[in-house]
Formats: sequence, C-alpha cells, structure tokens
Amino acid sequence: MLINTIILFLRDALPIFVISTILISLLQHQGIKPIWYFIAAGVSVIFSFLLLTAIDDISHTIDSTGREWLYACLYIICYFIALVLLMQLPKMQGQLSTRQHWNICLCAGSLMVIVITLNSANFLIYITGYWFQNNASNVLVAGVILGGGICASIAVLLYFLMAFIERYCRVIAQFLLIFFSAGLLMKATNLLIQIDILSSERFLWDSNHIIIENSELGQLLTVFVGYDATPTMLQLLLYLSAIFIAFGLMFLPTVISKQSLTITLPKEAA
Repeated sequence: MLINTIILFLRDALPIFVISTILISLLQHQGIKPIWYFIAAGVSVIFSFLLLTAIDDISHTIDSTGREWLYACLYIICYFIALVLLMQLPKMQGQLSTRQHWNICLCAGSLMVIVITLNSANFLIYITGYWFQNNASNVLVAGVILGGGICASIAVLLYFLMAFIERYCRVIAQFLLIFFSAGLLMKATNLLIQIDILSSERFLWDSNHIIIENSELGQLLTVFVGYDATPTMLQLLLYLSAIFIAFGLMFLPTVISKQSLTITLPKEAA
C-alpha cells in the first residue's frame, strides 16, 4: 500500500504541484501577485468535496460513462484555457492593463480549479476507501507524508530549474505549459477510448518494456509530457497537432507585431 500511495501521489497530486509551479512562475514574470492562486485553491477544495459526494451519481449517468465524459470534457477545456492564456502572454509588454490582468488571472485560476478539483477528487476517493481498513491507516499516513514530500521536492526543483533556464530561454514556462496541457488532452483521449467513443485501433508501439507507464518514472513523464506507452495513431496525431497549434498561437502575435512594425517603419520614414 505504501508504494501504491506514492504512485497515486505521482499520478494525482504531482500534476497539481507541477501546474501550480508553472503558472505561479509564469504570472510572476508578468508582475502578478499569487493571490489568484490562493483564491483558486480555496474554490478547488470546495469543488473537490462536491465532486467526491456526487461522483457515484455522475458515474451512473450516460450508460455508466458519466465520469469518463466529465473528466474528458474538463481535460479538453483545460487545453483550450491554456491556449487562451498562451495567446495573451506574448502580447504583454510593459505594465498590464486592468483588463489584461484580470483576463490572465481568470485563465490561470480556471485552469488551476479544474486540475486541482479532478485530481483531488481522485485522491480523496483512494484515501476514504482505505483509511478505515485494519492496519491501513499507519501505512497510509506514511505514504501521504512520503508522497507529499516527493511532490513538493519536485515542485521546488522545477521552480529553480525554470529560473535558471530562463536566463537562456525566457519562454521555458510556456513550453512546459504546452506539454502539460497536451498531456491532459492525452488523458482525455484515453478516457474516450475506454468508453469506445474513439477507436481503440492497433497500438503503434508498446514502450512498457522501456518505461512502464504505471511506474514512478512513467507517471513522472505522464505529468510533464503526456507519456503514453501504447498510443494509437489517432492519439499521436492529436497530441502532435495540439503541440503545434499551441506553439503557433504562442508565437503568432509576435510575428504579426513584427510584420506590422516592418510595414509601419517605411511609411514613417517616407
């Protein structure tokens, strides 16, 4: 149970730590104080308990596929929220206007609320299921402490690593956000495959003999880049398309502004 609890932390708690670190770092460079995060975290706690109490009823809807539909739709929404956030950030030069400030905080807060709510609900289901088992509470507490320490350590290392890399690549946080959100899209496709909405055609490959998807390293890669040991062709195409679209939208405003500047300068010179 100890190992299961640690893996559960890597699967459900680590995404919360990672996206929190990425967004806090990202907004910090825009001069936005982290008060938005504390508000989002408080709202997420409420939503997590509401989802926990309603998950059984949700699961029995839509021919017992309600939970998969809910999670898949919210993961897809997270991806599009990340796109909106990425589109706004390159435009920000100098001091933010009040409207820009609130738009960025709204996108980041909404993304945080959804990620924390879904992952916390999964974790709470596990905790409430095993807490009252005989001789399970002590092992569970040890697993929670150890798993929480691992996730917190990874988050701290990630924060300082981003701070170091930003000296050479200022958009490292945006890159991490793109791969994280594309990973959420991969989770959505896996859920839709489980309920036969997407085709579960032949897998392109099986890399479990290299990195087991449910192992500690596999869960770590799943969080950061959406690792899937057995992807289908459709999943691979969706994943690559999601990354290319995100990069395109992130750099498009910069390209447009440079073209506008190039066109404007000759007119002014004339």
